[in-house]
Amino acid sequence: MKFSSRFSTMKSGVYLIQPDDALEPFRVYCNNSIDGGGWTIIQRRVDGSVDFFRKWYDYKHGFGFLNGEFWLGNDKISLLTNQKKYEIRIDMNNQHDVPYFAKYDRFRISDESSKYRLVELGQYLPESTCTDSFAIHRNMSFTTTDNDNDKHGTGNCALSQGSAWWYNRCDECDLNSRYFFRTGDFVDACIEWTGLPGGNCNLKFTEMKVRPL
Repeated sequence: MKFSSRFSTMKSGVYLIQPDDALEPFRVYCNNSIDGGGWTIIQRRVDGSVDFFRKWYDYKHGFGFLNGEFWLGNDKISLLTNQKKYEIRIDMNNQHDVPYFAKYDRFRISDESSKYRLVELGQYLPESTCTDSFAIHRNMSFTTTDNDNDKHGTGNCALSQGSAWWYNRCDECDLNSRYFFRTGDFVDACIEWTGLPGGNCNLKFTEMKVRPL
């Protein structure tokens, strides 16, 4: 897949792309309105309208709606981020609608043979406006309710967190969990970024996006 400076001047919206090694093109949402543009969105949460408590097959192929809430799909994310060096920016609004973002200078996941492992999460950039809560997920494979690859000794983090993610034991961030979920001891089983001002959980908005360097 080739990129040009013209790409970042285009309007934000849905575009058809074909990364290197992809057998056929697929649609993505490109955000060209923030931080210089040229970002391909791989995940978005806005209102809880899409159920993210799903199994391996759905996270492999992707689900949701590109103009709303969605997960692009681990196969597509792997194809995209293995073409060349990519950076990632994660935008979030906390439960009080205050915006924050985290940015890393590298991001890459492997293919399904190694469980979509987070093989590259680079330096946490100082321009970021929140804590580095993604760090403990480096080199972790992806876990869903039906495919447990985390380091938790007594259970599956996807079940306890109501989500699917690159769990360790279990997480310091999890952007695929329940939207505005609150109940008893499971208050952390909701969209989460540890150390975020205004509260770790119950984020109102998240958007994960990648861009080639």
